[in-house]
Amino acid sequence: MARKYSMRCSIARTLDIIGDRWTILILRDLFLHPTRRFQDFEASLPGLTPAVLSARIKELTAHGILTSRLYSNHPPRPEYLLTAKGRALNPILMAMKAWGQQYAATPAAAASLQSDLRM
Repeated sequence: MARKYSMRCSIARTLDIIGDRWTILILRDLFLHPTRRFQDFEASLPGLTPAVLSARIKELTAHGILTSRLYSNHPPRPEYLLTAKGRALNPILMAMKAWGQQYAATPAAAASLQSDLRM
C-alpha cells in the first residue's frame, strides 16, 4: 500500500489509512451494525462500486482495522467486523458526527438522517 502523503505528521499517517473516499462511511456502517456483508455495504452506500468497496475492505483489513469470518462455506462468503484497533476509531467518528450536526447539516437534513451513530 502506497503512502499518500509521505509525511511524518500523525494526522497525515491516519489519513493514509482512513482518508480515502467511502472509508469513513464503511466504518460508520460497522459501528451501526457489528457485522456487515459485502451486499450490506452495497445496499447502504449507493454509488459505491464493488471494485472500490473491495479495495477499501482489503486496505482496512491489511491495516488491522477490519477482520472477516465466513458465514457461508459453500460458496465461502465473508462477513466483516471491526477489530479492537478499528473500534478505537469511534471517538473520531463521534467527533465528525457532532461537528456535522452542528455545522454541516441544515435542520431539515439533519432530522432526515437514516443512520445515526450512538455513543
